[in-house]
Amino acid sequence: IELEKINGGKEIGDTPNEKALSALSRRGSDQRLHFEYLGMFQFEHVAEHLMARERSKAGRGNSGTIESGLPRVLMVAEKPSIATAIAEALSRGRNGFRQRRGISRALPVYEFTTDAPFLGNGTSKAIITVTSVVGHVFSLGFVEDRNETRPKDPSEYFHLPVVKQEEESTGKLRVVDHLRALAADSDHLVLWLDCDAEGENIAHEVIGVTRRAIEQKAAEEMAKDPDALPVRRIHRARFSAITKQALHDAFGKLVEPDAELSRSVDARQELDLRVGVALTRLLSWRFVGLARRKFSPATRVISYGPCQTPTLSFCVDRALEIRQFNPEKYWKLHVDVKTGTGKQNLKWKVPSGSVINRKSNMVHLQKSERLQERPVESASCDFTVVDKVASLASANNARARIAKITEKAEKIEAPTGLNTVALLKAGSKAMGLSPKQMMNVAEKLYSSGFISYPRTETTMYDPNGFNVRSILKDHSSHPEWGKTAGHLLRTKYAKTSVPPRRGYDAGDHPPITSLKAATREEVGGGQAWRVYDFITRHFLGSLGDNLCFTRRIAELQIDGVEDYDARFELEEVSVDSLGFAGACSWVLRDIGASRNKQEESKVLKEGMTMPIERARCEECSTQPPNFLQEHELIELMDKNRIGTDASMAAHVNNIVSREYVVLCDETGLPLRPHRPPRPGQKPLPRQIGRYLVPTSLGMALIDMLRNGMSPEGEENEHESPALLSRPGIRAQMENEVKLIADGVLDKSECLEKNLAWFESRYGELSNSLSRERTQEVAGSLRPTRDSLREWKRLSVFEAAKNDQNGGGGGGQYSKKGSKKGRNPNFQRFNKGSSKKNRSNPKGVRKAVSKTPGTVGRSKTRGAR
Repeated sequence: IELEKINGGKEIGDTPNEKALSALSRRGSDQRLHFEYLGMFQFEHVAEHLMARERSKAGRGNSGTIESGLPRVLMVAEKPSIATAIAEALSRGRNGFRQRRGISRALPVYEFTTDAPFLGNGTSKAIITVTSVVGHVFSLGFVEDRNETRPKDPSEYFHLPVVKQEEESTGKLRVVDHLRALAADSDHLVLWLDCDAEGENIAHEVIGVTRRAIEQKAAEEMAKDPDALPVRRIHRARFSAITKQALHDAFGKLVEPDAELSRSVDARQELDLRVGVALTRLLSWRFVGLARRKFSPATRVISYGPCQTPTLSFCVDRALEIRQFNPEKYWKLHVDVKTGTGKQNLKWKVPSGSVINRKSNMVHLQKSERLQERPVESASCDFTVVDKVASLASANNARARIAKITEKAEKIEAPTGLNTVALLKAGSKAMGLSPKQMMNVAEKLYSSGFISYPRTETTMYDPNGFNVRSILKDHSSHPEWGKTAGHLLRTKYAKTSVPPRRGYDAGDHPPITSLKAATREEVGGGQAWRVYDFITRHFLGSLGDNLCFTRRIAELQIDGVEDYDARFELEEVSVDSLGFAGACSWVLRDIGASRNKQEESKVLKEGMTMPIERARCEECSTQPPNFLQEHELIELMDKNRIGTDASMAAHVNNIVSREYVVLCDETGLPLRPHRPPRPGQKPLPRQIGRYLVPTSLGMALIDMLRNGMSPEGEENEHESPALLSRPGIRAQMENEVKLIADGVLDKSECLEKNLAWFESRYGELSNSLSRERTQEVAGSLRPTRDSLREWKRLSVFEAAKNDQNGGGGGGQYSKKGSKKGRNPNFQRFNKGSSKKNRSNPKGVRKAVSKTPGTVGRSKTRGAR
């Protein structure tokens, strides 16, 4: 309507109308129509006008004036919050820069004048313009003819041309127009994107948008002075923290962008796109209809991902191991004695010939990733031995005597620096946060300047560029951990600022550290405070010394009985040097020690006797392993190089959101989203554990890919679709992509080799997915609630174990310290006179009376 008034109804040409520009520029503060009008023309037709507009603004500002005639530098950050931090750090704070609007209202623009020694032309000052993007500017997509339908054969996606397309959010926010307008009058470009592979790729997307304007400005200057030497006009800032000092250091050491690293990201994106789309279309075409009928009507797609599917296979492998588990019977001995500190349970030294080893009860354990398997304590597969020892311990007036005490000095080394994998594992295991939630919280803390960059593989501090004393001074006054920081400052780092030299240097970013002290209110409380508290305590612990302690092991025997089988142990732990445990106090609970020196008094002495209060023999069965938890899955992904530190959280989230696995607590109930209780409503009971239970759809997907597996579980040489779910394939891909980043391998060569391999596997999978085969796999599909009921019937979850065993110990994987009830399948050794049975019509546990010293079995109605 406005243009019709100005042009008199004439059509808009290829170039902007000067009369229209003049009228729209007079609208004062409302410049939306002015920029919309400019956006209707090609960039080259409006570049000169944008330059003139920027030059006219050079003398105006909110905080003083911007000098004219100086070189102009455009700085681009990855997020608006980072742009604000850069402007505050490089100028004189909030009073040193002015803020104005650009074409995109979502992206702030800051301007100020400062020294710019990197220009190298004798000029000490430059006009700085700081703005940002919002993540990736472009995404990779297929070039499809709009006049034709989508390819009928999914294998065509291995060969269709691909192109970088503007992201949907980028288009809505007009990011490209915003950057081009600012670059039109800029002499230099400084890229402040995150310093990882993805950040480097985004940096080159920004270069692609602004290069033409920057080069055009350079050509104009060369035309004015042909004898001038060419200078580098595109620069890269390398930084790992959003602090004033770190940003100043990065500004003084600008480098060139890394084109090879960006190309490696392009190669990974293209491989994931082609392989993922082709196999997803194939699987959906053959199976999605069956999944809708038998699994869930909401199923829209059966997706495959080179990282997602191997991640799912870890969860499915554990589920198959649980399903194939064969329980074995054993007996566990419980002997309670009364000591000066209260009642304690003795550890029975099981004869070597009857030890219950958890490994011996696992099916296909050689393929399991669970590396830390330990024997069951105080348990034996020989009932005769258990019966004999229990009878001796349950005799009248039986006492346990300490035959000897041995002391063993032990230590736990201080932790290395914190990397992304360790942070994600701690979030899931100790804080109940999913990997995605953990990364979101860590990124907010990073953007606010509380912690360093949260995506890193390095665990070793830089001995030259990391000043320990300055950070410890800041933390020494903190009310939570100030004493620990002050102690380190007065002792270990009294004369040095060099951090300990331990850990692994991956060459990317330094370990995740706490950059400044903050209270709960300053951080924001809630999840942010819990994460910040853990990062800070781990950081202080990594600067500390080893935890040294003494473990005193008392060997006991039944007083007056010389039987080698009736030997017991009792331990007490005293801390000699607290070390890093001063900050990481949870380590003391793991070793059974206390921070209170008064509680560490040595109460065990050689020759001491103590009365045996009770002895009982518990009949148990070995229990299957638990489902994988998120922190265990993250560890497996890191070990097998599935994904990067920046993408692991997304892969775990994908298999959950696409309903291949369901997150459950230890009782088998799906995790509910956290919601604060309403007024007057009682809070729901806390859910413990984050177990990844495969759904029937996830099991069916892996089953379809493993069609070439023999009954023994080995891969068939002639049919290899099963390789599509193997983690080694992704690790090989990542190795070759890394060679691109190192400049050793050409991108086109990597793509050609890997796409040919996946296309061959695609053909084999397509041939194996006959109608009969898909119908066979679909026979196992059922709703998720039915799958969980089936797992509960197999006594996999904690609630099922409690129903069967009464909640007591005895299962290999039963929870320690459970007080929900006693195991009905145990034999009690009573002291004193016998007791008569009492009727129990409600089916509550019945005790069978026995004479002193004999074996009695307590039973439950319906017990096995």
